[in-house]
Amino acid sequence: MGLVRHYTDLALYRLGAFSPLKAVDWSSIRRVVFVCKGNICRSPYAEMKAGTMNLPSSSFGLEASSGVRANSAAIKAALARGIDLSLHVARTAEMVDIASGDLLAAMESSQARVLQSVALPASVQVTLMGLWCTPPRPHVEDPLGLSDNYFDFCFALIDDALAGISAHMREHETVALAR
Repeated sequence: MGLVRHYTDLALYRLGAFSPLKAVDWSSIRRVVFVCKGNICRSPYAEMKAGTMNLPSSSFGLEASSGVRANSAAIKAALARGIDLSLHVARTAEMVDIASGDLLAAMESSQARVLQSVALPASVQVTLMGLWCTPPRPHVEDPLGLSDNYFDFCFALIDDALAGISAHMREHETVALAR
């Protein structure tokens, strides 16, 4: 099913369906909030990796069970990349104070649609994490239950997307400071 979602979203991307999610006003972004399903694999890895890049960040899961520890395979794969998820506990949307200037970065298009359907504070924007990969990959499949190799691949996608997000944020930070 992950491959079906990947190719469906890739086709939709090529048809321009995700253009609004790529149209980020980077000059207004103050923090990136990573969003996935359970907040035990993808979004906590993205949050912790962003922290190593000095990017203000947080994370939550749309279907998270509060207090659940990070998945053991995620902990192992993250540790191989220098990121320690061993102390992470899952957070729900209600546990994260979404504020003006936040960029909500969803891992899957269905998650982005959920985020777009709820009332958000002014100037909160929604994007898809994988749109910032090179090349863009709008769907970042949940690695839960998949192979160790897929965890590594998934985290490599997140690293790539974070490099893109960081570059945009730094570029607009420099422009803002020059004014």
